[in-house]
Amino acid sequence: MTLKNQPIPIPTKKTITRKAPNGTQYIYYTIRAYRNKNGKPTSQTISIGKKDPNTNMLIPNRNYHDLFPNQNQTTTTTTNPTPIKTIQSTGTTTTLTHIANQLQLTTTLQNTFPEKHNQLLTTAIYMLCQGNTISYIQDWLDQTQTTLTEPFTDIDASKLFANITPQEKNTFFTNWIKTRKDKEYHAYDVTSLSTHSNNLELAEWGYNRDHDKLPQINLGIYYGVTSHIPAYYALYNGSIPDKSYLEFMMTNAQKLGLNAINLILDRIFVTEDNFNYLYQNSYDFVTALAADRVEARKLVDENKLEVRKLANRIGEFEVYGVKCPVELYGHSLWAHVYFDAEKAAFDEKALYLRIERLEAELLSMNKPCKVDKRFKDYFKVEMSVEGERVGGDVVSFVLDGGLVDRWLGRAGFFVLLCSDGGLSCGEVLGLYRERDVVEKGFYAFKCGLDFRRVRVHWSRTLEGKVFVGFLALVLRSYMVRVLRVSVGTKHLSFDRVLLELAKIRVVTLADQTRVVTPLTKLQRTILETLKVPLDTFST
Repeated sequence: MTLKNQPIPIPTKKTITRKAPNGTQYIYYTIRAYRNKNGKPTSQTISIGKKDPNTNMLIPNRNYHDLFPNQNQTTTTTTNPTPIKTIQSTGTTTTLTHIANQLQLTTTLQNTFPEKHNQLLTTAIYMLCQGNTISYIQDWLDQTQTTLTEPFTDIDASKLFANITPQEKNTFFTNWIKTRKDKEYHAYDVTSLSTHSNNLELAEWGYNRDHDKLPQINLGIYYGVTSHIPAYYALYNGSIPDKSYLEFMMTNAQKLGLNAINLILDRIFVTEDNFNYLYQNSYDFVTALAADRVEARKLVDENKLEVRKLANRIGEFEVYGVKCPVELYGHSLWAHVYFDAEKAAFDEKALYLRIERLEAELLSMNKPCKVDKRFKDYFKVEMSVEGERVGGDVVSFVLDGGLVDRWLGRAGFFVLLCSDGGLSCGEVLGLYRERDVVEKGFYAFKCGLDFRRVRVHWSRTLEGKVFVGFLALVLRSYMVRVLRVSVGTKHLSFDRVLLELAKIRVVTLADQTRVVTPLTKLQRTILETLKVPLDTFST
């Protein structure tokens, strides 16, 4: 066997760089090349040895032998080891491809896009690893082993996005929804995606959830609260209020086969039109009733003495709850009134802060005006009449103790509505709290996949790019759900998991021999958690 520090030829690939800080030339291998947050090219490198000044060859270190274990098998008579053809990361792409197969996502793409399914899945994996800035996809492909056999650039990716037709997307969602066979509640919500482009038909000014001073496109999405897998999404005009689009969104979902579903809705969707549609189509749903609505106040006032009793305690959530029938918009359903001690302390503090702000606003008034209802909820207010005031205050007010006590009596209470009378208070609260799966999904889409800004200039490209982003979100959502419930991986951030997988590399020699770097204990744990067979990475 050869000695591990025996000089060998210095690799000549572009992944090799040299540094000579003290006269000695050190050789570095580029693990990853990317753009930093400022868009400047940068890279992550590792030293693989130093140059022998006598032979101009590489004196390898331990990193070299970890990266290229095949060289350890070189005999003492070998002076010219087989040249290295490529060194590429294989961990993330192999793992995510396996997950796509598990979820039947690969099959669904193959059936819908027989000519371009490979490009779609590879681009989705790129987005998951690098974000939605497509400019660097060719650099990523140079460093990563994928199933693509033809060159693929950012221009090719843009053409791919533009050539995804509405009919193909509808076919995909019809097939995808069929694979989601389990009947489960689906959380529905809306977020906004900002844009600098003036050419996007859907981009309009509206309520921007990120407070960007830019036009936006609205994105509505259904998320399975048990599977944590997104089922369907739709883009629509940025100026349309969220509560107005629910019926259209549900009609579209029905046409695609997503009809036998139960919904978890945010309180903004509690409108007469939406309730009429839900009942006409026999949807079961869970939603919240805004605390400032008259119906919510009445339900709390009527039930607050009954709620906080031992028999009504829900230990799992450390709250109390009672169930009672109620009628809203002419429909009979069930109200669940809850009391949360932690929320009560928070509500009380918020109440007095609000009173202080309103009091300061009243004191700062310098001319008579109409007294808003928000002041009359806490104060008895009298406004002077212009012309009658001589040296007096513009407004006189006093804190109304009775009104404040009434608000204090409601601190800590909240109301959920449910159409299914067979569910207990604990079951309804558990379902509603699962609604945060869609909030986490939006965060992952906008921050993890970098879709807060869409970064496209044409509508066809926008539609296709968001579709590929949806594919990436499916893969990410599955991984997060599985990793979070495992003892061995729940402490890892998602980015750390991707980094560990990216360290799994495959070395291809000139004679086409493939060698995969040995798996670390942590890499094995991640792969086992994700149910990826370890022999997937055998050579």
